[in-house]
Amino acid sequence: MFDFNTLPELFTHIQHNIRVPYYLNYRNNEEWESISSETFVQTVQSLSESFRSVGVVKGTAVGIVSPSSPFWLMVDFALQNIGAVSVPMFFNIATENLVYELDDADVEYLFIANIDESKELKQLLNSMKCVVVKDTLIDISSENIYTWNEFLGLEYKGNDEITIKPEDLATIIYTSGSTGRPKGVELTHENLTIQVKDAETALPLRQSDVMLSLLPLAHIFERMVMYFYLASGTKIYFVDDVQRVGEYIKDVKPSVMLVVPRLLEKIYTKIHLNIEEAPPAKRLVAGIAFWWARVRNPDVAQRGSIDTVFNKIVYQKLLDALGGNLRLLICGGAPLSKPISKFFLNIGVPLYQGYGLTESSPVISVNRVENNRWGSSGQPFEHVEVKLAANNELLVRGKNVMRGYHKKPKETAEAVDSDGWLHTGDLASIDDDGYITIMSRLKELYKTSTGKFVPAIKVESALMHSKWIEYAMVVAEGKSFVTALIFIDTQMLAKTEKKDEQALKKIIDQRVKEVNRHFNEWERIRDYLLIFDTPTIESGLITPSMKLIRKKVADKYAHEIENIYMKAGT
Repeated sequence: MFDFNTLPELFTHIQHNIRVPYYLNYRNNEEWESISSETFVQTVQSLSESFRSVGVVKGTAVGIVSPSSPFWLMVDFALQNIGAVSVPMFFNIATENLVYELDDADVEYLFIANIDESKELKQLLNSMKCVVVKDTLIDISSENIYTWNEFLGLEYKGNDEITIKPEDLATIIYTSGSTGRPKGVELTHENLTIQVKDAETALPLRQSDVMLSLLPLAHIFERMVMYFYLASGTKIYFVDDVQRVGEYIKDVKPSVMLVVPRLLEKIYTKIHLNIEEAPPAKRLVAGIAFWWARVRNPDVAQRGSIDTVFNKIVYQKLLDALGGNLRLLICGGAPLSKPISKFFLNIGVPLYQGYGLTESSPVISVNRVENNRWGSSGQPFEHVEVKLAANNELLVRGKNVMRGYHKKPKETAEAVDSDGWLHTGDLASIDDDGYITIMSRLKELYKTSTGKFVPAIKVESALMHSKWIEYAMVVAEGKSFVTALIFIDTQMLAKTEKKDEQALKKIIDQRVKEVNRHFNEWERIRDYLLIFDTPTIESGLITPSMKLIRKKVADKYAHEIENIYMKAGT
């Protein structure tokens, strides 16, 4: 059992107990390069001295703007060891949000993966007291900017000790801001270490496990689980290009992966597309197997002869495409639809759905190997207490609940009540065995002008079970009927024979008609807008966890939305 209450104590645990030659692995010149646990420890210690030498003290906010890598982790641990506050930001963050978050967190020291010639970025870096750059292709002449090797060579002359307590602030994590401007979530050492301990109890790892890290470390879900990986002494491989995930999975053959629902939805759609493009005989057999995986009840443990046949000729090939070695595929970050969950479980993927929020560090509940109730988000972590409010909003209390929102006492008081209960904003049910099922977001249960409620996420999820649709966003709040913004999958368009907009509209019309059959009359989509521009993180329209930022999307297409309702005379 883990016995640490701060991140420096977790680091000491690694130093004294972990001996792994291929501890952290990353891509360098198209090859895997490895860092041993001993090198990891030594580099963290050197970085701690370097940060202290340039003036970083306990409580200093230091920004991390970098893709996930061993260097990200080493900087983070170096800062934790001296009591500094790490402020991670997504590497492909919109410039507007980057500037806002740096200013809001009072960041004057920065670790950044690389820099370019942009005037705006240069001005930003010149305003910092110290910037450490891992890789750069341009000449660095500023006194406040260090290359990685230059920075590692700095020495700290002092010998004062730093005391770090569990209640001390460890990090400020900015929320994805899917409905508004990001808020800085303040998490303490105790918030994070209690999660690592609970993760060990819920889903214990083996030292023989191989991890493939797909999600950004700036995402609190991936970061907390990364601490768990490190403390467990497993081998960790970092993905440097999400477009090559399939290639890396076959190469690394991971036993554990963390994913968001959108990735599983994309894999599901790709499998369906591949079946449609197969030769007739193969298409017939694979199509029936695909249908069976969609309709079979995963609760029925006994496998019949049809399952055996499909597993041998179809499902095993799908599992091999996922490396053939998966032991735990943990899904979180957003709701996972039941049809997608059912499909992956039925083909033999060891899928475990969880649930959490940045404000809860983040995990609230997760399914276990011995108790995996599909369609639910599992049972609470050991040190997490849950209950339902009168309106069925899920409330959470425990050592994992945030200290508060940075510089926002009013918003903090609204989120965490006087009894310590975090109001999640999610409507849920809890069964007699303690399994939590998330129904919808309070803010995403839209009320039309006729007083009817529309479950936006359910409608959107149903729409996106189409190979042609990349994203969908329902518009209904305060409106007389439901419309949707439908973003076409441009990669899909490029891979198939070119279709004009009218032909594509017929396909989408049919999809909308199919979806509408499963909803009440007032929940059905009456009109929609086809959009051929792919939303990106850089454009500020989607979050790094691949969710649309609703307010910004609505603002961008406000004129087109207004025209739909004007055309209808409402």
